[in-house]
Amino acid sequence: MSKNIGIDIVEFEEIKERLSERFVKRILSIDELVRYDRIKNAERKIAYLAGRFAAKEAYTKVYKRFDEPLNFTDVVILNDELGAPYITSKYRPNDKISVSISHSRNYAIAICIKD
Repeated sequence: MSKNIGIDIVEFEEIKERLSERFVKRILSIDELVRYDRIKNAERKIAYLAGRFAAKEAYTKVYKRFDEPLNFTDVVILNDELGAPYITSKYRPNDKISVSISHSRNYAIAICIKD
């Protein structure tokens, strides 16, 4: 059985350079914004945003193309009761996509695999 895989890495410095309210609202869904706004530590906010950005980029690489223009706010990455991320999307609502996000001091990386 073939699996589609997407991976992306984002440098925190890139996010800091692009950081604006407009950029954040273009990347994060309403539910993700709620969590983002609750984060008090500025560096942690950058890490959260970079991780979500990397995961959404990885998600797009799984499919390579969509029937309509992709809006990142329609791809939602939340966490389950154990803290593991999961994706919901209006673009392929019935597909099962596994996602993993990791952070280092300067980077966030994410991988998505279509099961």
